[in-house]
Amino acid sequence: MTPLYAEVNRWLATPHQWGVADCITLPADWVARMTGADPAEDIRHTYATAGEAQRAWRFFTDPLASVAPRMARCGLRRTTAPVAGDVGLIFVMEQGGPRPHGALFLGDKWAVKTQDHGVLGITRPKVIAAWETGYCES
Repeated sequence: MTPLYAEVNRWLATPHQWGVADCITLPADWVARMTGADPAEDIRHTYATAGEAQRAWRFFTDPLASVAPRMARCGLRRTTAPVAGDVGLIFVMEQGGPRPHGALFLGDKWAVKTQDHGVLGITRPKVIAAWETGYCES
């Protein structure tokens, strides 16, 4: 099993918990493994609900402004052509409309940690932004 798919399996085995194991902190875990820098270090364990995440760092109303500076701080470059192992922000259709999520690109779909469904594989979502992690399967 590749490190990328081992990571997705880790997500499957990890219960959703806001601020600890959610759609932002889990992709940040991957970035930390790939780069040694944690883009979520300043927000981990600071929120326990979606509402608290919104109040703390405005993720739901301005996901790009919330995440881009953290990725830049870690030295990640934006890309318009993500490859397997890159991370991004995507919109996922949920009850009530599209909602932003942090995601991990698998090459043909995006893996997203959800509250109710474990991990979803999303094909051709609207990508808000993506960042190169430097992952390379050997």
